[in-house]
Amino acid sequence: MDQILQQVKDTFGRIFGRLGGGGVSAVVILVLLAAISLWLFSGVYRIQANEQGVVRLFGASASVQDPGLSWRLPSPITTLVKVDVEQIRTAEIGFRTDPQGLVSRLLDEALMLTTDNSIVEAQLVIQYRIGDPEAFVYNVTNPEDVLHTTGEVALRSIVGRTELDDFLTVGRASAEQQTRAFLEELLNVYGTGIVLTDVKLQTVDPPDQVKDAFQEVVRALEDETRLENEGKAYAADRLPRARGQVQVMIQAAAGFHRQQVERATGEANRFLALLEEYREAPQVTRERLYLETLEKVLGSVDKTLIDSNVNVLPLLDLAILAGLDEEN
Repeated sequence: MDQILQQVKDTFGRIFGRLGGGGVSAVVILVLLAAISLWLFSGVYRIQANEQGVVRLFGASASVQDPGLSWRLPSPITTLVKVDVEQIRTAEIGFRTDPQGLVSRLLDEALMLTTDNSIVEAQLVIQYRIGDPEAFVYNVTNPEDVLHTTGEVALRSIVGRTELDDFLTVGRASAEQQTRAFLEELLNVYGTGIVLTDVKLQTVDPPDQVKDAFQEVVRALEDETRLENEGKAYAADRLPRARGQVQVMIQAAAGFHRQQVERATGEANRFLALLEEYREAPQVTRERLYLETLEKVLGSVDKTLIDSNVNVLPLLDLAILAGLDEEN
């Protein structure tokens, strides 16, 4: 450094000497100090709250700086790359969306072959952010291009393992999950520093030439699933009711059985008690039974009994008169 400063001083001395200036040594030193100060001050930088800074020393990774105000050796000794680690970015496979929001299809990316040798058009949306800024800057050249290519590879691989009918209907969610898992595995192998936040199939359609026929198949499968679900719902509604009715009938039969058994047991016990009384006093028991029977029989008969040995006035039947009044 002393040699460099001396060379610079001599150079400025010759220049200012030719110009006839005096005190060249002091002027050169002041100029050099000012230039060095500005050069050192240019190493001051600020990292925003949503960023991380990758400092490179002669092109090699030196450190990763967190948000805040920092200083580094100025260029060309060190360089700084700021990476937004919070922004959610989007990659599109099979289509592109321009700044005006217009969508254009890219059939070269979208057309894929299923395991049953059918062609399907699949469009995929990948949302991601930068999880490791150092790996994002150093490990891979153009990591976002690598993400796009890797996403297409992952989607083609999963579609190639899936049948067309399954991919168009119930297997769509499973295909999304498998594509995300495969894509994450590839990105980890490449060390891109990218973290996936969401992977969604945007469009899954057969080619335009046979789209109508496939749509009919899809609608038929949807109707089949709907009717099957309705049948299961009807069975789930009716079976508990039927089981409840069966239990009610079983309980009613059990109650009737207990009632009949208890009634029969009571009748048998009454008969045995009556038999015991009859054995002890046959004549009294027979007369009592006779009177009880007459009481039951005559209790339901509308008749009036008059002793023939007793003189009474003509009988006025009030029940007949009451019936006549009701008819009138």
